[in-house]
Amino acid sequence: MHLFAYLFAMVEPAEGLGDSFGQGATSVHPVILAVMALSIVLMFVLQRKYVLAPLLLLSILSPMGQYVMIGPFHFQIFRILVIFAWGRLLWERYGSGGQSFAIKFGVVDKAVLLYTVTSVICYTLLWQRSEAFFDEVGKSYNVLGFYFVFRYFIRNEKDIERTLKVLVVAALLIAAVMFNEQMTGRNILAVFGGVPERTAMREGYLRAQGPFTVYLTAGAFGATILPLFLCLWRRGGSRLMAALGIFAALTITITSRTSTAMSALVAAIIGVAMWPLREKMRLVRWSIVVTLVGLHLVMKAPVWSLIARVDIVGGSTGWHRFKIVDNFIRHFWDWWLLGSNNYWTWEGGDDMWDAANQYVSTGETSGLLPLIFFMSAIVYCFKYLGKARKAAGKDVRRAWFLWLLGASLFANLVAFMGISYYDQTSIYWYAVLAMIVAATSLPQKSIAVQVPAAPSSFEFSSPAPDLESEQAEPARSGSMLFS
Repeated sequence: MHLFAYLFAMVEPAEGLGDSFGQGATSVHPVILAVMALSIVLMFVLQRKYVLAPLLLLSILSPMGQYVMIGPFHFQIFRILVIFAWGRLLWERYGSGGQSFAIKFGVVDKAVLLYTVTSVICYTLLWQRSEAFFDEVGKSYNVLGFYFVFRYFIRNEKDIERTLKVLVVAALLIAAVMFNEQMTGRNILAVFGGVPERTAMREGYLRAQGPFTVYLTAGAFGATILPLFLCLWRRGGSRLMAALGIFAALTITITSRTSTAMSALVAAIIGVAMWPLREKMRLVRWSIVVTLVGLHLVMKAPVWSLIARVDIVGGSTGWHRFKIVDNFIRHFWDWWLLGSNNYWTWEGGDDMWDAANQYVSTGETSGLLPLIFFMSAIVYCFKYLGKARKAAGKDVRRAWFLWLLGASLFANLVAFMGISYYDQTSIYWYAVLAMIVAATSLPQKSIAVQVPAAPSSFEFSSPAPDLESEQAEPARSGSMLFS
């Protein structure tokens, strides 16, 4: 029972293993509780293609401070939802009528799995305490729980389009809340608990955060989701949704008033604008590498010191961002094996505990191996997006669609330089990876196979396709994904 509770427990250690579980009573508003119950019911009664709608909407819109307490353990709303999503997945797998498509692990899936497993091992060995183990197991539950649910229910471009429309609805609601914050200085979601009532202010500017834990992750969400909404523009009957989504994404980005968000937005725009050079990207990449090496050789400070000069909106902590990267590089031998349990004591001041960088946070808390697997998932996503785009040939619509997915992925990589995803943004991030995997699969002839009552190996399988509103979906295959 304690192990089960630990799996659900949201453990966010301060400076490593500070407050392991925290204290307090259940913090969930009756409205959130009612919506959660409705979402669970919908996940079981809706058709397969609509299952992700209630899961995504409530997981992203519900503040992270909403949780149910059982003893000392936190049962976050999204953690409760995802276990029921897995219930629907398993019901589809074993009780949906006997016909399905075989599903196999691929490179990206293995990279995500190995990233979570090695994080648990390294973090536990680093601290050598049971709290450390259960802390990482809880985080792994988040990653694998959501990623493989997304992988199962997002199989093709139709599913991606539906998922994007759900994200449009979520973005519109978040944009309305954040715009109101800019106008009033108050977050209306504070009535539910989990977010501060008064909007944060820096250098005289309000920084809206909506349902997110901090304005940095809110802005990163808005900036990186913009290219995804552009994917809807060429879809029949989806231009209005695309326009609304783009407007919402820009509103979220601007009202967060952070340099991280604006940098990610610029990266997204650059990524989209590089479309005419799509056949010369190797030259572009090498040109960037040569430029950075050249700057490093001629500059008095290391080339990564340019991070300290980034202050797009005013009041940014560019020097802090530079210093954590500088420490990360200079103290490589202190963290490479298992991570470091004292990285916050390195030079730079008392705020070095705030590793506001996804790459630095991964390496310093778990070591080099999890960082390699984390980066491997990203590299293979880019690799297969490139191959799929070339395979599209003269199908410009599909090639553009794949390019926009790549632009969103690139924008996330830039956002990682200013914040690590640890709230709703982590859920969104694994949805992006799952959409890329689904989009880059290669269609083959559809062959229905009888599912044995007791499979001999661990695998998922997809149920028979929905026939009431669209034709049977082709099976998918490829070395990189479930097929």
